Amino acid sequence: MVMILVRWILRLALAAIYLVAGVPKLCDPWSFARAIHNFRILPLAWIPPIAITLPVLEIIAALAVLTGVLYRGGVLCLLGLSLAFAGGIASAIVRGLDIDCGCFGSLAHTGANIPHLVLNLATAAAGTILLVAQARRQRRQRSFR
Repeated sequence: MVMILVRWILRLALAAIYLVAGVPKLCDPWSFARAIHNFRILPLAWIPPIAITLPVLEIIAALAVLTGVLYRGGVLCLLGLSLAFAGGIASAIVRGLDIDCGCFGSLAHTGANIPHLVLNLATAAAGTILLVAQARRQRRQRSFR
């Protein structure tokens, strides 16, 4: 019973974080494109399409986790995004860049810093826990058939 509650809390938290992050970026893709550019990681030609599609991906994956429709794919997507964002923030920290990560669009100006790196690693951990829990549930269900 406790694990069910923990899974629901992780599921709601993960989905909420990515919905809150995705919607403002979708509403202002040009500001998000500037934030992506500030990381100095991607070629310029890639930035506009990523600034437009990434928030859509975040929102769709968060809704999948929240509703349970394509749940595993949604969790995998958010786990991958969390790891990619953690890598980008770690790269900015190592290179000494003092930039706004753009993670929550114009809703909140958060720096590419250690606390934000920890947040991304925590969302990755939540995604990992949810995937492992789902795999265990599926194994148990198969063993009862």
